[in-house]
Amino acid sequence: MLKLDNIKVNYGKFEVLRGISLEIEQGEIVALLGSNGAGKTTTINTIMGLNSLKEGDILLDGVSIRELPTHERVQHGIVICPEGRRLFPYMSVYDNMLVGSYSPHARKKRAENIEMCFQLFPKLKERRNQLARTLSGGEQQMCAIARALMACPEVLILDEPSLGLAPVVVQKIFEILEQINKMGVTIMLVEQNVMSSLEIASRGYIIETGENVVAGTAEELLGSEDVKKAYLGI
Repeated sequence: MLKLDNIKVNYGKFEVLRGISLEIEQGEIVALLGSNGAGKTTTINTIMGLNSLKEGDILLDGVSIRELPTHERVQHGIVICPEGRRLFPYMSVYDNMLVGSYSPHARKKRAENIEMCFQLFPKLKERRNQLARTLSGGEQQMCAIARALMACPEVLILDEPSLGLAPVVVQKIFEILEQINKMGVTIMLVEQNVMSSLEIASRGYIIETGENVVAGTAEELLGSEDVKKAYLGI
């Protein structure tokens, strides 16, 4: 469904991505893993069209999207839930969610998607008129995911959804991501939290310094001695 073919990206003269390749099939949860500075966020910003490719290609359903602007990629079904939530702090939960449904296709499904989001996140329904800045960290993350769902994603990319959250909240967020996946949304999960990610993902890619290091099924990665030593502290 989504394929990165040896993508390379520069920041000025500095080569940040030195050849990242990965594939995500429809209906999968695929984890993109790596330590801080590995190139994870740069990779997803490039998928969204926020960085220019130096080399390589990005394919959606076999068709290159490398020349498409960001808003058109969203209309084609690639939606990101960014690191740090990036909500509008002085807007209500409800209005933050509506922001996600700006495209003509998503506007038609606003009422349906609002109801779906409130079923997934009952807390948001309770706090629909509350300012986003007054929510807890976990509730803000839920609001950010709901805003992304309002855009009718076919591929939902989540950048560090567990960042700064208590373990019990992380577990709840990941359970909800599994529910979203069962609803037919393909998920790309970008995380430093290797263990939690691979518990719900079918496959994973680990990158370091802008290059692929290891790829395999979740079971293979969790069973790899190199992965255990480098990323799980075992």
